[in-house]
Amino acid sequence: MSIITRFAPSPSGPLHIGGARTALFNYLHAKKNNGKFRLRIEDTDKDRNSAESTKSIIKGLEWLGLDIDDKIIYQSKNKKEHLEVAKSLLSRGLAYKCFHDKEFIHRFKSSKKRFYSEWRDKQSNLPNNQDYCIRIKAPLDESQTLNDKIQGKVNVNANEIDDYIIVRSDGSPTFLLSSAVDDLRMNISDIIRGDDHLTNSFRQKIIFDFLNYRPNFAHISLIHNENNQKMSKRDNAVSILKYKSDGFLPEALINYMIRLGWSYGDQEIFSIDFIKEKFSLDKLGKSPAKFDNKKLNFLNNFYIKEMSNEKILDHLKKNTEKIEKLDFFSQVDLLELIDLYKDRSSSLNDIEFNILKLSSITKSFTKEELNILEGFKKYKKTFKDKFSDIIEWNDLNIEETIKDVVNYHDISFKLVAQPLRLLITGSIFGPSIYKIIRILGNDEIIRRINR
Repeated sequence: MSIITRFAPSPSGPLHIGGARTALFNYLHAKKNNGKFRLRIEDTDKDRNSAESTKSIIKGLEWLGLDIDDKIIYQSKNKKEHLEVAKSLLSRGLAYKCFHDKEFIHRFKSSKKRFYSEWRDKQSNLPNNQDYCIRIKAPLDESQTLNDKIQGKVNVNANEIDDYIIVRSDGSPTFLLSSAVDDLRMNISDIIRGDDHLTNSFRQKIIFDFLNYRPNFAHISLIHNENNQKMSKRDNAVSILKYKSDGFLPEALINYMIRLGWSYGDQEIFSIDFIKEKFSLDKLGKSPAKFDNKKLNFLNNFYIKEMSNEKILDHLKKNTEKIEKLDFFSQVDLLELIDLYKDRSSSLNDIEFNILKLSSITKSFTKEELNILEGFKKYKKTFKDKFSDIIEWNDLNIEETIKDVVNYHDISFKLVAQPLRLLITGSIFGPSIYKIIRILGNDEIIRRINR
């Protein structure tokens, strides 16, 4: 049997880390086994779904490189098939029409008892012109068992699964029916999703059994936040495309997400090709994975350092809204500045920010920074004179000139290095000040020292 997996999001919001990880695991399981990875948009809830969310989900998967096989399935277009299956289950006595009103249902819910409909076994003398829903006829005396590829064998007592609704009184199919029928129609071999869907899987297994459909199940542990609590939408507010706009690389996100549940010894860095070769569901842990921004930043920095300066420059020119500030520097200088800043940058945006800031220092100094600059006044003229005397403007001569000033005044290097860097770059921290001085040039350095 060929492996076919699916990612089936509801388009009520953008693609977040949790959903993207589920998509990744489905993608990897399919590719590892020379199978197919398919996408189904579960868009039946018209009040909550949006075209913008659908577009965001598709673009997020594309950016991550999780290529979809076959055409995208939109669940709302399959309503006819869902209702046909419901009718078939009715005709076979595996589902029934339930005429209880909302008040009756509410009383049952309040009692916290297993719902039991008096219409379950009635085949005749049904009311006319009265609203009804269609309920599945759940087995009363059979416990349900899932042989889960991650969680192992999981059992649920029969009385824990009620006769749930598969078609509402307004004639619309429910998620439990629609999703199950679509999985069957798409020939999904493996249903891989979060373990918060475990209850749904037990319920849908009844439909699967009635339809003689036997997919494999694998329920992934949830992601916890940095306080080791279940990650909520509030914690998981950053969409995948927001990571993209914030200067993260897809390789870093893929590498990070695979480590949220899967491991390969002590290895931390994985290429997508390596993961495709080594990935297996039985290596996924049962315990919740913990989200860690620091680790994500570390991985993004690693892949940024692996990226060529030319490719980073191309990215900056395509994405910055302040291209005119980049034009302050020559192409050669921009490539060198990228090389200077990339080692200490957690995102491509960090590189852009530092280069744009360096192109035009307009900041006001804080009280603490003014204190640093106060003692530098007496050395300004010496620096201006010494810099003006440099014949060959290179790193070595700039470094020697600064050392000469330090020795001439018999002061510590820090006493002039911090204020000099602050005047030139707007910060007391940063990469080699000699290289930055050389890139900016003599005239610009003198102008900034005079500020």
